[in-house]
Amino acid sequence: MKKRGSRDNLGKGRIQPKDAKGVQGLADKLAEDLQESKLEGASIIVDRLEQLKDLALDGQVKQMRQLKDVMKNWSEILNSAPDDTDEFATGDMALCSSWYAPKVEVKLKDLFEEFRDIEKAFAKINPAKFQDLGRRMNKAMERIAPIVHGMKNLPDEVSDIADRADEREETLKDTDTKAMKKLLEGQGMTISLSSLEDCKRGLLDLVEPTQRNLEKVQTFVSEAHDKFKQAFEVPCPCCCMTSYVYDQPSRCLTELLENADRALEVNLQPFFELLQGLKDLIDLDMSRISKPTKRFAKLAAERVDLLDKIVAEARPSGISPCCFRPFPLASPRADSASLASLQAKEK
Repeated sequence: MKKRGSRDNLGKGRIQPKDAKGVQGLADKLAEDLQESKLEGASIIVDRLEQLKDLALDGQVKQMRQLKDVMKNWSEILNSAPDDTDEFATGDMALCSSWYAPKVEVKLKDLFEEFRDIEKAFAKINPAKFQDLGRRMNKAMERIAPIVHGMKNLPDEVSDIADRADEREETLKDTDTKAMKKLLEGQGMTISLSSLEDCKRGLLDLVEPTQRNLEKVQTFVSEAHDKFKQAFEVPCPCCCMTSYVYDQPSRCLTELLENADRALEVNLQPFFELLQGLKDLIDLDMSRISKPTKRFAKLAAERVDLLDKIVAEARPSGISPCCFRPFPLASPRADSASLASLQAKEK
């Protein structure tokens, strides 16, 4: 927000025009109204709602698609593992394959059972529901955001008018106060806030299960690398051979670890931010937006009325700029006709 009450071009041998000074005074009053109404806080809430709306519209579809591909690969690898036991032991461990492979197979089966639960949790995460929520939020915010942001910017807008009038006072007559008055009416605000309130209905039943399932998936992904390596550890009394297994991994272990790395690259943080933000929305009292907006509109209406009077006085006889139209010039033919008429009268 611009600093009020200071003008760089003052104090340099020129006097500020009376009307410009009056307009700047109104801008300063509007800045005080902004503080008194606590509209700044409402604006912060609206900014946060805009962010949530965008996250919901996105639905985190790209991230979920990336994870879905990894899940599919893991499922295929773990499902086919019992058919590839002869490949578990490679390099120096190949001589112990008959002893080593069955032990790895048992651990992979247990891991597959654990993974199936993660697969089920992942399948319950439905990005489409969040996109639908985002569309409903977007419809409500189409009215709320412009009104709140417009009111918040009104002090700066009036200050800019004063700046222009300070340079050229005649610019005042072009000021559009009708748009300001319409903004302060806040048309559609109540209905839009009601629509946003409706978005909260059933939201907890969507957010909480999704958060639980996403946390399960994230935990498995963060531990997957270690889990897969542990499945291929060499048991006692040959545990010292584990490092050789990792240095010369089987195709199964290599593919599991490659997909674990891919899963770690998927950024789930925006989804968690969305879920936490939606929890905050559930607890949001819409009066934290409506009350400051109504309060500021009431206070600012008086300032805009005074601005309207200053603008009216700046216009000749209070005439609107649209009424200044050039008179049409007479055509040469009309001038000739008039001259001929006068000559005829003289005769």
